[in-house]
Amino acid sequence: MIAAEFQAVVFAAGRGNRFPELVEGRPKCLLPVGPYPLIWYSLMMLQRHGFQEVIVIVLEHEKLEIQQKLEKTQIKLRIDFHTISGDSDIGTADALRQISDRIKTDVVLVSCDIIVEYSLYPVLQQFREQNASIVGLMLPSSHPSVVVPGPKTKHKSDKDLFGTCPDSTRLVFMGSASDFETDFKISGHLLRFYGAVDIRSDLMDTHVYVIKKWIVDFLDVVSGFSTLKGELLPFIVKKQNSSVINPLQLMEKPLSEINVNTNKDVFQFTSHTALDEKINKSSIFTTQGSSMVNDIIQCYLAIAPEETYGIRVNSLPSFCLANRQIYEVFSKVSDFPITAVKAQNSDIKSTQVTSTVVGEQTIISEKTSITSSTIGSNCIVKQKVLISNSTIMDHVTIEEGVTIDNCIICDKSMISSGSTLRNCLIGSNFLVSSNTKKENVHLSNSDGFMEI
Repeated sequence: MIAAEFQAVVFAAGRGNRFPELVEGRPKCLLPVGPYPLIWYSLMMLQRHGFQEVIVIVLEHEKLEIQQKLEKTQIKLRIDFHTISGDSDIGTADALRQISDRIKTDVVLVSCDIIVEYSLYPVLQQFREQNASIVGLMLPSSHPSVVVPGPKTKHKSDKDLFGTCPDSTRLVFMGSASDFETDFKISGHLLRFYGAVDIRSDLMDTHVYVIKKWIVDFLDVVSGFSTLKGELLPFIVKKQNSSVINPLQLMEKPLSEINVNTNKDVFQFTSHTALDEKINKSSIFTTQGSSMVNDIIQCYLAIAPEETYGIRVNSLPSFCLANRQIYEVFSKVSDFPITAVKAQNSDIKSTQVTSTVVGEQTIISEKTSITSSTIGSNCIVKQKVLISNSTIMDHVTIEEGVTIDNCIICDKSMISSGSTLRNCLIGSNFLVSSNTKKENVHLSNSDGFMEI
């Protein structure tokens, strides 16, 4: 099994700075999407592809809560938690550097906020066949409309730019559209190397990357990189265009922090020998000829088919969209039957619960209608309640005669009888008093949040 050749690392130490109104009091990776926490989908993806163990990077003060939550799920992976201080401001590259001594093979890097149905096997196979240094999984970008609960505002979406060779998925440039506010200029150096470059803005980066072990070794010695997506990976992609007069001589240099120059000596770390050169020229797996001075570093995109489902839950709109879609795609992204979205120990007395996820030990009374929603664990929903297109988190009580449409109700809140909420975001531990009528508002006990 090809997955046995790789290690896996999941990054789950994000603080959810883009949607603080959702993560108050909980780790970002435990935000509910359907019947499971967000990180479950990344771990399940690895488990489905034959991985037996994974390193999960978390904040130190969140480890116990994450561990306890995952123990209640069907994850069979052996999880090796690595903790980082909640007081430190370190990026993904910094975190990977901290576990470099545990990385013994090529590695699959996965963000905790990705939900995708696409198989990893073609990505891993492409990595091997093309002797790639990096392969990043991309999905066709889609922008379905969703009305976001809370005050009306414009939500900015980040757009990535990827430069590829016209006749292949060879990645020769990566950047963010926000870095080019007025115009975009491509380096003449790239054009001289490749003749032409296709610039694509229609792809969604899943933040699933397969990388060579030598990149981790390089990162361990060179301390100038803090993030993977913004710094390290673009640097490696750019180094494809560098000339190496005699790469075998570079390999003979001793490695130390003193003699490593990030501008020139990254090639010291590449596992490239005279035998590798002969294999590369004669291998039947080498599917693309090179127009470069050297092919020691090779970076590629693996682009999923147009109809592939995938989403990164890294903003309030994407959180809403993921929960809106999860009922329809659950079997595709989990290999579990659709019946698994309703916990067996829930008590659903109503016959009007359709296209809805129901968590453990939740009680839903009769004469209640719920459609296209997610209801968390240990909730109580009383009679004559109407809920549609909403996400109700754990330990929420909804009293009689309440109407909830396109809302997010966070943990341990109570919606008192007779209330009507439309397009509202209700924070944790918030009490909505009886007969409240609200629309497009964010109600919270916290004073530290800016209005969204």
